[in-house]
Amino acid sequence: MASSPTDKEELDEQSDATNSPTPTSSAKKAMFMFLKAFIGSGVLFLPKGFENGGLALSIVLMTVIASICLFSFLRLVKTQQIIGGSYGDMGHRLYGQTVRYMVLFFIIISQVGFVCSYFIFVSGNLVSVINVLSDCMVHMKQEVYIWMPLVIVIPLILVRHIARLSLAVILADIFILFGLICVIYFTSYQLIYHGPGPNIQSVNTSNFALMIGTATFSFEGIGLVIPIAESMERPEKFPFVVSLGTIIICVIYIVVGSMSYLAYGDQIQAAVVYNFPPSNALTITVQLLYSVAIILSIPLMLFPAIKIIENGVFQKCPPGSQDNRIRWLKNGFRCVLAIFCATVAYLVGGDNLDKFVAFVGSIACIPLCYIFPGVFHLKVVEKKVDRILDIILILWGVGIMIYTLYVTISTFRQPSIIPLAPYCPMPV
Repeated sequence: MASSPTDKEELDEQSDATNSPTPTSSAKKAMFMFLKAFIGSGVLFLPKGFENGGLALSIVLMTVIASICLFSFLRLVKTQQIIGGSYGDMGHRLYGQTVRYMVLFFIIISQVGFVCSYFIFVSGNLVSVINVLSDCMVHMKQEVYIWMPLVIVIPLILVRHIARLSLAVILADIFILFGLICVIYFTSYQLIYHGPGPNIQSVNTSNFALMIGTATFSFEGIGLVIPIAESMERPEKFPFVVSLGTIIICVIYIVVGSMSYLAYGDQIQAAVVYNFPPSNALTITVQLLYSVAIILSIPLMLFPAIKIIENGVFQKCPPGSQDNRIRWLKNGFRCVLAIFCATVAYLVGGDNLDKFVAFVGSIACIPLCYIFPGVFHLKVVEKKVDRILDIILILWGVGIMIYTLYVTISTFRQPSIIPLAPYCPMPV
């Protein structure tokens, strides 16, 4: 599951560094955690990104972005090995409190953005499932379904100890793995029995910037790179782990994105599961299980944002305070944050899901993936070659952030998804 905040408890500003667990993870366990951090629901949005970029260009872009991400990850880990601390702590120690707040701000924006996209994704799945199961007797717009996950999310989001949600994490991982296997099955079946989809392009010069944002969104596990490195018994092996892990992730992303785009062409939807035969029992199962996986993931995805904001708003309250008023204020804040995410999802709407994913990738993931690692490493190295490479990484991050933001925002009012024929006729 992508970016599981179970491993992000280092973001809790009230944590005592002396209480950190002794590093015991082997290279194999670190590899599993690395793959788990990056391979999740974000991969379902990649096929639409391939349509935005074109098949050949998207494969090249994905390879280039994966290579730059790997370079950036290694830069970030090297900096952490020199000065220690979490992502935000590094910003504080190198550049002061302002940069620390900037890092934490982008972490909050990224996690909230992921959750908003998940609300939209789940609502689209629920529309398909309810239409089939009710035999078109239920007529509700997709926006109505956006609020339904709150029934499960709000009780789970009130859980104080994230470790108690470990079962939810395991179930979500199993459901997502099952979903990915089904994606390969459905796209393979489509290609074998129906051939390639319509209007496949090698290069799409008009919307390729959306592909960059979507691809960067897919590498959303940047927040787990440092914790995984710190957990290793032999951290000197981490460069090998992250290098091999990034190669595996890149291959999976290219396979899923390419096969899905080839199978459905310009009919590809914001999430590829929307293209599966709606009345098929396996399709319903995949959509239900993936929806459950995403709903179970939402409290975990919001955990870093919750801890950061709570530690800022309630910083004068001692850790573990039993003051009922404070506890209820925190409960109220958590509920409001979940409702805020659903509200943003409602305003964005299902038709703009692909653009919203690209927007989150541009505004939040690019700084965390490229800009801050380059800025931090620049401060701790003296070699001219290293400094030049860091400056190039920073300029790359700033450049594509500005460009992809411009393109994404300018296309928000231009529908880019060709909707499939509805399973149920529209009510008169």
